[in-house]
Amino acid sequence: MKKILVATDGSENSERALIEARKYAECVGGELTILTIIEYLVMMPYPGVEYPVMPDNEELDNVGESVLTNSLKLFSDFKGKLNTKLRRGDAAEEIIREADGGDYDLIIMGSKGLGVFSRTILGSVSHKVLNHSKKNILIIR
Repeated sequence: MKKILVATDGSENSERALIEARKYAECVGGELTILTIIEYLVMMPYPGVEYPVMPDNEELDNVGESVLTNSLKLFSDFKGKLNTKLRRGDAAEEIIREADGGDYDLIIMGSKGLGVFSRTILGSVSHKVLNHSKKNILIIR
C-alpha cells in the first residue's frame, strides 16, 4: 500500500488524518496526495426573500487553496513524494472518483469534517466514502 490519498477540509479531524497519513507514508515509503474539495453553493431564488451575502466560487476556490497551503505546513520536511489536488463538487463523490481514477491503495480521512451535522458518529462524507468506495479506507477520529 504505497499510494495514499488523504482528504482534508481544514477541520481538526482532517488535520489528524493528515498527521496519520504522513506517519503511514513515511513507514512504507509511500506517495501521498492531499485532496481538498470545494462544494459550490447553489442559491435557489425565491421572490421577496433576502439572502445573506454568499461567497462566490472564486472565493471558495481561494479557501480550498488556503486549506491545501495550511496542510502542507505539516509536511515541510517530508521526504516522500507529495502531491496536492483541488477538486470541485460533492466531497464524497470526488474523493471516490479520485481514489478510483488515481489507482490509490489507501484513502485516509477524518471521521467528521466541517459539515453542519458534525455531531453525528460518522460524518456523512466519510460514511458515503466508506460505503461506496472499493478502496481500503482508514478513518481517523
